[in-house]
Amino acid sequence: MKQYIISIRLVLLIALLGGMVVSCKKMDDYKKFAEGGEIVYPATFDSLKVIPGNGRVMITGLLAGLPNITKFRVYWNDGLDSLETSIVRKEKIDTIKQIIPNLPEGPKTFTIRTYDDKGNRSIPMTITGNVYGANFQASVNERGNRAVFNSIFTKEGAAQITLADVDAYVNVLGMHVRYYDANDNVRDTVIPVKLKDQVAIVPGVSVYRPITYNTLYLPERVGIDTFTVTAKTLPAFTEVTLLNNIHPVANKANDGNRWATLRDWISNDAVLNHNVNGAWYGGTDKSNDAKIYFEAGWGAPAIANGKIYQVCTLPPGNYSYEGEVDWWYAGSKNDTYLIAAPGANGLPDVSNLGSAISYKRVDNGSRVISTFTLTQQTTLSLGLVLDMADDGEAMRFNSLRLYIK
Repeated sequence: MKQYIISIRLVLLIALLGGMVVSCKKMDDYKKFAEGGEIVYPATFDSLKVIPGNGRVMITGLLAGLPNITKFRVYWNDGLDSLETSIVRKEKIDTIKQIIPNLPEGPKTFTIRTYDDKGNRSIPMTITGNVYGANFQASVNERGNRAVFNSIFTKEGAAQITLADVDAYVNVLGMHVRYYDANDNVRDTVIPVKLKDQVAIVPGVSVYRPITYNTLYLPERVGIDTFTVTAKTLPAFTEVTLLNNIHPVANKANDGNRWATLRDWISNDAVLNHNVNGAWYGGTDKSNDAKIYFEAGWGAPAIANGKIYQVCTLPPGNYSYEGEVDWWYAGSKNDTYLIAAPGANGLPDVSNLGSAISYKRVDNGSRVISTFTLTQQTTLSLGLVLDMADDGEAMRFNSLRLYIK
C-alpha cells in the first residue's frame, strides 16, 4: 500500500512538471510577438473631419503628443486605395490638411493611421464624408443664378445690384462678379451672401464694359469646392443715379406748410430765401406734388448765386446732364444754369462759369441739356446755380438727371 501511494505521488509530480514545461513553451511563443518590449501605438489625430469637394475631399485633423510621428496613411475603397503623406512637426499641436483626389460621387469611408520613426503604427481611425460631382452640378443647374431685381450705376461710380432673397438650406456661398474698372482693367470679386435684403456694391466700374455674374453654391455648409452655373450679364447702364432728383422730392426740413429744404442735395444759404418764424427754407415747395423749385420776389428776397449740388465720381465716358423744366416765371433776370464743375467743393458763381466742366443756361424750354466728356475718372460737383431777381421769378423742375451716352 505504501508503494502505491508513493507511485501516485510520483505520477502527479511528473504531470506537474510537464505542465510547467508546456506553460514555459507557450510563454516563449508569446515573446516572438513582443520581442523588444511592449507594443507602442503612436499618437492619433484629434478632431478629424472630411470636408467635401467636387470629385475629391480634404481630410483635416489635429496632431498632438510626441514629436516622433513621421507620416500618416489614408485608406479608402475597403483598403484597396491609399495615400501616404510625410509629417514635419512644427508646433506642439499641428493641423494636417490632406486632399484625396479622383473620387467617385457619393458617401465615402476613410481609415487613417499614423506612423512613428520606428515604424510603429497607430490604431486605425475611421471617418466618413461625402464626395460631390455631376449629380450635384445638375441640381445647381436647375436652381440657376440668384435673381437680380435691378442694377443701377451710382453717383459714386459703383454698380449697385439688388438681389432676391435666398433660403439658407440652398447653401449659396455668394456671387462671383467679373467686371472692368474705370481704367479698363479686368477685375474679379466674390460678394459673400446675405440671405435677406441684399444690395451688393461693386465699386469703380466702367460704364461701357459688361458686368457678368454667376452664383456660387456649396453642397454643404463647408466645402473646398464651389459649384456654379453659366454666367449672366447685367443690362448696360444708361443713367447715373442721382439722389432725390425726380418729383416728388423729399425734404430734410420744412415750415410745416409750404417751403422746404431738399434732402440729399448740398444747398448754400442763398438758396434758402424763405424765412418762416426765423428759420430759412428753399429748394422745394411741398404743398403740391413736391418738385425742385426756387422762387424770388412775392415777399421773398432775391437769390444771388444760389447753389444746389451733389458730388459724383465718374469713370471715363460721355454724359448728358438734363433738366426737365416744369414751370418758370421770368422777371428781369432769372439766370439758372445746369453745371458740372471739377472737384467736390461745389459750383462756381455765375461770374466764373468758364471754370466749369460744362454748363448750360436754362432757357425756359421743356428740356435743357448739358453734355460733357470725361477722359479719366473724375470727381465733380453737379447741380444748379441760380441768379434770380426779387421782382417775381421762379424755376421749377420735374427732374434733374445724368445720362450715360
